[in-house]
Amino acid sequence: MIKSFDELAWIDYLKSKVKTDKSVLTGIGDDCAVVSIGKEKFLLKSDMFIEGVHFELKKTTFLNIGKRAVARVLSDFAACAGLPIYIGASVAGPCRQDCKYLKEILAGMLFMAKKYKFSFIGGDTARAKKFFIDIWGMAKTEKPVLRSGAKTGDLIFITGRLGKRDFHRSFEPRIKEARFLTRNFKINSMIDISDGLIIDLYRLAKASRKGALVLLDKVPVTKSPADLYRGEDYELIFTVDKREKRLQKLKELFYPIGEITAKNRGYKAKTYKSLSKIKVKGYRHF
Repeated sequence: MIKSFDELAWIDYLKSKVKTDKSVLTGIGDDCAVVSIGKEKFLLKSDMFIEGVHFELKKTTFLNIGKRAVARVLSDFAACAGLPIYIGASVAGPCRQDCKYLKEILAGMLFMAKKYKFSFIGGDTARAKKFFIDIWGMAKTEKPVLRSGAKTGDLIFITGRLGKRDFHRSFEPRIKEARFLTRNFKINSMIDISDGLIIDLYRLAKASRKGALVLLDKVPVTKSPADLYRGEDYELIFTVDKREKRLQKLKELFYPIGEITAKNRGYKAKTYKSLSKIKVKGYRHF
């Protein structure tokens, strides 16, 4: 039984019910699934992009819809330190004779394919009252970085300021930053900020069976404290051992915002004046 039916509880329920074979190294509960094929590891991911939930037609273009739908999956690949190799898409929407909107959505997806050097491998189309896109893909990875690897004492960083992104424009997934981090530092855990800093950091801490202390005065926000709970930023949260030899370099390039703590310390926020328990909230579909 799910005692409190929300998105977080549903994921826990799925994890308790779904069984996998040994080729699935990481299944439900992370940014991507990690599977082994022969001696290599790959990331698998799917993501829905729905009119009225993720975008409004009056505020964007079909070209941007195609770009952003793909960028969301690429951001999940970045969170697991992957490079995209294949992307496919299923698109549904109102039937129009000239199919112009389909061509523009496809143009956006092909723009991303060229920019991020993956192969677009097709998908499906169907009629629907509203626009609905499901992106699915595969990425290669040398060593996947998961949410579950944070260590007590790790420093928490984010890759950029929060609150600066326009919901209805495309964005640049932090693939380049993730590659730089994993090639030059020992990154213990990582997640992208899709639903808000507070809820996504909580997911990372929970997966790692740890607590976290967020230094609110250190979090870079563009407009207001509400940006802490704002979704769709798509910066990366990552953790690294505080004894990292090149820690100063990380602090010069990215934003340190807190520390991973023991689980019994809980999920807390600190300002110059006070220490308090964090209420876990952010964007949830249900």
